[in-house]
Amino acid sequence: KGRVELKFFDSYTCGVACKLTGEAYSTMVEAFTRVNGQCKPYAITGGLPCIKELQDEGYDVQTMGFGMMSTYHANDEYCLLSDFKNGFRTLMMLVHLFSDK
Repeated sequence: KGRVELKFFDSYTCGVACKLTGEAYSTMVEAFTRVNGQCKPYAITGGLPCIKELQDEGYDVQTMGFGMMSTYHANDEYCLLSDFKNGFRTLMMLVHLFSDK
C-alpha cells in the first residue's frame, strides 16, 4: 500500500514554452539548416524565469544550444570546439537573415 503527498511552495518557477510559429522560429530553423544542412528541433524540460517575463512583455523568445546532449548537466559535462564553431556560424547566419528582413 502506498501514499501520495503533494506539497506546494510559496514561490514557483515558470517552465519554458517557446512559440513554434512566427518569424523568429522560422528564421532560426532556416539559419540552422543553411549552416548545418538540417534542423531537428526538439524540446527539453526546464525553467528559465527570464524567458516567461520577456514573453509576458510581448517578446518572441527562442532558445538554442550548441553542444552535446549526451553530456548535458553530467558530472563531466564538456563540449567540442567544433560544435561551438558551428554554433557561432549559425548565430552569424541568424543575424544576417534578420538584417535582410
